[in-house]
Amino acid sequence: MMVRLTPFRLLCAVLALCLVYVVSLIPHLFRGERGYDILPERPPPNAPGPAPKVPYGAECSPFSAGLMKDVAIVLKMGAAEAATVLPQYLNRLGRCKQDLLLFSDRKDTYSGFDIADALAHLRPEYKYNNPDFDVYDDIQNGNTSAHKTKEGWRLDKYKFLPMMEWTKYYRPDAMWYVFIELDTYVNYDNLHRFLAHFNPKSAHYFGSPLPGAHVPFYAHGGSGYVLSRGALDKLMAFGRMFGENKHFPGTHFFGQDVRKACCGDDVLAQVLKKSGVSLRGYFPMFNGAETYSIRFNAEQWCEAIITLHHMNDEDLTDLQKWEQSRPYPERPLTFEELFTVIEPHLDEKTDDWSNMSEDVTYDKGSGPAKSFDACYKACLKDAKCMQFEHSGIECRLGHSIRLGQYHAPKGSRKWTSAWMRTRIDAFKKAQSPCQGARFVHADP
Repeated sequence: MMVRLTPFRLLCAVLALCLVYVVSLIPHLFRGERGYDILPERPPPNAPGPAPKVPYGAECSPFSAGLMKDVAIVLKMGAAEAATVLPQYLNRLGRCKQDLLLFSDRKDTYSGFDIADALAHLRPEYKYNNPDFDVYDDIQNGNTSAHKTKEGWRLDKYKFLPMMEWTKYYRPDAMWYVFIELDTYVNYDNLHRFLAHFNPKSAHYFGSPLPGAHVPFYAHGGSGYVLSRGALDKLMAFGRMFGENKHFPGTHFFGQDVRKACCGDDVLAQVLKKSGVSLRGYFPMFNGAETYSIRFNAEQWCEAIITLHHMNDEDLTDLQKWEQSRPYPERPLTFEELFTVIEPHLDEKTDDWSNMSEDVTYDKGSGPAKSFDACYKACLKDAKCMQFEHSGIECRLGHSIRLGQYHAPKGSRKWTSAWMRTRIDAFKKAQSPCQGARFVHADP
């Protein structure tokens, strides 16, 4: 017998399907799980025809295959860094891409690369009676060491917005704009794979999100952030009401009072928001940690790595050497694989070392804080505890795995760290092997 499909029955069926869908989401919501796709090892070509042969994992890949010709790499630095840090950075990246955009607070050149002064065209009223610019004149007169001071650092926030106009002026036809600093590590293979998912003509603003002062989130500058051509075009259209001449870039701050702002990357997000462009956060792929401070856990294991931050020259050189010895260099780099860099150093006990445990703290006077052994017992009782450190007066437990760094004794305080190797091995067994590199969904 056929059942007649009445409007009421149709409504009930739709409601039932919706209920099933919502119920299926509940476990993910309560566990805080985040959606992801698998990052393809070889993205499909953007144009008709055969896919280009990309030597993924090799030095200068994917630059050598021509896949980054429409990507502008923008480096921001201080005048002092141009003389001290830039040479080593260019020794790595400059061999792969010759049309880098370099911005500082003083015009200069190095090894054939022009360094533009992002503040050169600012209108006088922004500098007049502004103590943040007192050091600017010293820098122009050749005192580049002034940038290493606190006063010199205060100039940094003023570069972000003028730098946008300069970038569009110098690279008007680029499809993507990648903004980094001299202590930013970028895995360009994964960056290419990531960008291949998006249309650069649409407005995109990607990075590692931090809470903002006047926007919910902004992309942390040191972790690297990306603007599409569509996003930068929107920003330029918004800026036309403040600028006098498109052939004379970097004269204004898009109507923002940068002097009162904490950070230039925060102010940039505010102007992008006013331009109709909101951040799409892709942490942990865009990451503000360096190798020794990464929190290796379920959320940072199978995920692909695009950037890291606070990497000095030694860190970058060591990581480059390690990358050259990867057993499967053509595969996307993940936290799971990077963990092999720190794993040999995770001992049962290490003196004069802080492994940066900070999830649970037992202060002076509490039972676990009385000794290293008492702290160890507290870690044993905490099923989530993967490591711990005792500072002489405090006991700290960590629910993630971190390497940390040397910490010299200070007075009566002496830092001792340890890792729960049995639990770490169990974690690895539960999480590995990863079935491909995860490309997490945006949050926010």
